[in-house]
Amino acid sequence: MVVLLLGKYGDMNHPSKPLVAYITDSGVLQAIIYILLIIFAYRLISGKYKDYSKFFYNLLVKLFGDPQKKKG
Repeated sequence: MVVLLLGKYGDMNHPSKPLVAYITDSGVLQAIIYILLIIFAYRLISGKYKDYSKFFYNLLVKLFGDPQKKKG
């Protein structure tokens, strides 16, 4: 999404223009795509908080073993 929002492309024969402009030539459709991408990115960033610490702890236990069992 960041690449589509901020990326530009150009070469020696053509001036640089946003990547969304290569998807469509219509200015109105480009604006709609930008708005949808920004809304989608906002929804991903501001989603519900979820605690992933238990998942990563269990993953490390599977990889390296349980540290509480090694102490005893």
